[in-house]
Amino acid sequence: MHGLTFILAAVLLILGVTGLLDTTSAAEIQTRASPGLFFGGSILIASLYAFRERRHGMAAASFLTFIAFLTSVPPILKPIYRGTYDWLLIEHRQPTIIVLASALYLGIAFAAWKRARRSLAITRLRED
Repeated sequence: MHGLTFILAAVLLILGVTGLLDTTSAAEIQTRASPGLFFGGSILIASLYAFRERRHGMAAASFLTFIAFLTSVPPILKPIYRGTYDWLLIEHRQPTIIVLASALYLGIAFAAWKRARRSLAITRLRED
Protein backbone atom coordinates (compact mmCIF):
# COMPACT_ATOMS: atom_id res chain seq x y z
CA MET A 1 0.00 0.00 0.00
CA HIS A 2 2.90 2.31 0.75
CA GLY A 3 4.28 1.86 -2.75
CA LEU A 4 0.91 2.70 -4.26
CA THR A 5 0.91 5.97 -2.33
CA PHE A 6 4.26 6.93 -3.89
CA ILE A 7 2.89 6.04 -7.34
CA LEU A 8 -0.16 8.25 -6.77
CA ALA A 9 2.05 11.12 -5.60
CA ALA A 10 4.25 10.71 -8.69
CA VAL A 11 1.23 10.68 -11.02
CA LEU A 12 -0.17 13.84 -9.46
CA LEU A 13 3.21 15.59 -9.57
CA ILE A 14 3.63 14.65 -13.24
CA LEU A 15 0.16 16.04 -13.96
CA GLY A 16 1.12 19.25 -12.19
CA VAL A 17 4.38 19.60 -14.11
CA THR A 18 2.67 18.97 -17.45
CA GLY A 19 0.08 21.56 -16.45
CA LEU A 20 2.91 24.03 -15.82
CA LEU A 21 4.41 23.39 -19.23
CA ASP A 22 1.12 24.14 -20.99
CA THR A 23 0.35 27.42 -19.20
CA THR A 24 0.77 30.92 -20.54
CA SER A 25 -0.72 32.99 -17.70
CA ALA A 26 -0.95 32.99 -13.92
CA ALA A 27 -4.67 32.20 -14.01
CA GLU A 28 -4.00 29.02 -15.98
CA ILE A 29 -1.44 27.88 -13.41
CA GLN A 30 -4.14 27.83 -10.75
CA THR A 31 -6.49 25.62 -12.75
CA ARG A 32 -3.99 23.44 -14.61
CA ALA A 33 -0.96 22.94 -12.39
CA SER A 34 -1.81 23.76 -8.79
CA PRO A 35 -4.04 20.76 -7.94
CA GLY A 36 -1.53 18.22 -9.19
CA LEU A 37 1.47 19.94 -7.64
CA PHE A 38 -0.19 20.65 -4.30
CA PHE A 39 -1.80 17.28 -3.74
CA GLY A 40 1.07 15.33 -5.29
CA GLY A 41 3.58 17.10 -3.05
CA SER A 42 1.50 16.80 0.09
CA ILE A 43 0.78 13.10 -0.50
CA LEU A 44 4.50 12.56 -1.10
CA ILE A 45 5.32 14.27 2.22
CA ALA A 46 2.70 12.17 4.02
CA SER A 47 4.16 9.03 2.41
CA LEU A 48 7.63 9.95 3.58
CA TYR A 49 6.26 10.56 7.07
CA ALA A 50 4.72 7.09 6.93
CA PHE A 51 8.24 5.62 7.10
CA ARG A 52 8.44 7.01 10.61
CA GLU A 53 4.85 6.50 11.76
CA ARG A 54 3.07 4.22 9.34
CA ARG A 55 -0.44 4.55 10.71
CA HIS A 56 -0.54 8.34 10.82
CA GLY A 57 1.34 8.89 7.58
CA MET A 58 -0.91 6.58 5.59
CA ALA A 59 -4.01 8.10 7.20
CA ALA A 60 -2.82 11.56 6.18
CA ALA A 61 -2.12 10.37 2.64
CA SER A 62 -5.60 8.84 2.41
CA PHE A 63 -7.21 12.01 3.75
CA LEU A 64 -5.30 14.18 1.28
CA THR A 65 -6.31 11.84 -1.53
CA PHE A 66 -9.95 12.17 -0.48
CA ILE A 67 -9.64 15.97 -0.50
CA ALA A 68 -8.00 15.81 -3.95
CA PHE A 69 -10.95 13.73 -5.13
CA LEU A 70 -13.50 16.16 -3.71
CA THR A 71 -11.83 19.27 -5.12
CA SER A 72 -11.48 17.79 -8.60
CA VAL A 73 -15.08 16.66 -9.02
CA PRO A 74 -16.71 20.11 -9.59
CA PRO A 75 -14.49 21.05 -12.57
CA ILE A 76 -15.63 17.82 -14.23
CA LEU A 77 -19.32 17.94 -13.38
CA LYS A 78 -19.93 21.45 -14.67
CA PRO A 79 -18.97 20.69 -18.31
CA ILE A 80 -20.66 17.28 -18.14
CA TYR A 81 -23.97 18.83 -17.10
CA ARG A 82 -23.67 21.50 -19.77
CA GLY A 83 -22.75 18.93 -22.40
CA THR A 84 -19.46 20.66 -23.21
CA TYR A 85 -17.03 18.10 -21.75
CA ASP A 86 -14.07 17.51 -24.05
CA TRP A 87 -11.24 15.14 -23.12
CA LEU A 88 -8.84 17.04 -25.36
CA LEU A 89 -9.09 20.20 -23.25
CA ILE A 90 -6.51 20.17 -20.47
CA GLU A 91 -8.99 21.92 -18.15
CA HIS A 92 -11.22 18.84 -18.36
CA ARG A 93 -8.59 16.12 -18.73
CA GLN A 94 -6.46 16.90 -15.66
CA PRO A 95 -9.28 16.94 -13.09
CA THR A 96 -10.63 13.74 -14.64
CA ILE A 97 -7.29 11.99 -14.23
CA ILE A 98 -7.01 13.25 -10.64
CA VAL A 99 -10.51 11.97 -9.83
CA LEU A 100 -9.87 8.58 -11.42
CA ALA A 101 -6.46 8.12 -9.76
CA SER A 102 -7.82 9.24 -6.38
CA ALA A 103 -10.87 6.99 -6.63
CA LEU A 104 -8.70 4.02 -7.57
CA TYR A 105 -6.34 4.67 -4.66
CA LEU A 106 -9.20 5.13 -2.17
CA GLY A 107 -10.89 1.94 -3.37
CA ILE A 108 -7.70 -0.08 -3.00
CA ALA A 109 -6.99 1.49 0.40
CA PHE A 110 -10.50 0.67 1.62
CA ALA A 111 -10.23 -2.93 0.42
CA ALA A 112 -6.84 -3.33 2.13
CA TRP A 113 -8.20 -1.82 5.36
CA LYS A 114 -11.22 -4.11 5.25
CA ARG A 115 -9.02 -7.18 4.67
CA ALA A 116 -6.72 -6.21 7.55
CA ARG A 117 -9.66 -5.68 9.93
CA ARG A 118 -11.17 -9.02 8.94
CA SER A 119 -7.92 -10.92 9.46
CA LEU A 120 -7.40 -9.20 12.82
CA ALA A 121 -10.91 -10.18 13.92
CA ILE A 122 -10.35 -13.79 12.84
CA THR A 123 -7.06 -14.03 14.75
CA ARG A 124 -8.71 -12.58 17.86
CA LEU A 125 -11.52 -15.12 17.61
CA ARG A 126 -9.04 -17.98 17.24
CA GLU A 127 -7.13 -16.81 20.32
CA ASP A 128 -10.25 -17.01 22.48
